[in-house]
Amino acid sequence: MRLAALLLILAAGLHAEESWALPHQHGHVQGLDVSDRWFWVSAVDRRTTSGWVWRVDRRTLETAAERNLAEGALFHPGGLQVVGNTLWVPVAEYRPHSRSRILELDATTLAERRSFPVADHIGAVATDGKTAILGADWGGSKIYRWSMSGEPLGATDFSPALPSEDMKWIGSALYIGGIVPGSKMCVVDQLDPRTLARQRRFDQSLFDQSPGRCYSREGLAVWGGRLFFLPEDEPRSRIFVREIPP
Repeated sequence: MRLAALLLILAAGLHAEESWALPHQHGHVQGLDVSDRWFWVSAVDRRTTSGWVWRVDRRTLETAAERNLAEGALFHPGGLQVVGNTLWVPVAEYRPHSRSRILELDATTLAERRSFPVADHIGAVATDGKTAILGADWGGSKIYRWSMSGEPLGATDFSPALPSEDMKWIGSALYIGGIVPGSKMCVVDQLDPRTLARQRRFDQSLFDQSPGRCYSREGLAVWGGRLFFLPEDEPRSRIFVREIPP
């Protein structure tokens, strides 16, 4: 298996079920999603111009399925979301203002079901699986909206911009993680997915137990009232989990 994983002996203050180590050889992590049984992870490897997505068993940390999403210049997978047995993920050129395809994959086998093109770099997608698909551009200054069949429904200038590698649409909330431009502030914003109005902002101090680590810089997932983070690249990629502040 390309993605092997071992349980991490955790730092002080964390319990064994609250962090997982995912050593692999595919470069720069991007997206993360979580269920009670699985992790889904995406990453880009500029050395081999490949872009990967994996399904990983949460209990054994063995890779159950993997797929290279690269198609020529499109090799940068972004933030992803799993709804039911469907996984939505963008794959784009590795530069801003470029082009992408939004892929619908089988969440179990990772086989492609369909896709649609976008004339911009889409770095993350989110969906509730029934209303619409949302996609953030490279710098987090524009949020696109498509129907579930891929028809364009417009775009919103998102200001102030929040460059994000991952976002999740959970019920009536859209969670976006990132670093506030011009600062070192790592945040998770909770937005209204219809209007994109901010409902709450969680800054690093609300879930940080390790000063100097920016949890929200890359992969972000929401499951069971908890935030899951995948902030680090190889060879020390770890998934951390924190309670959502009340």
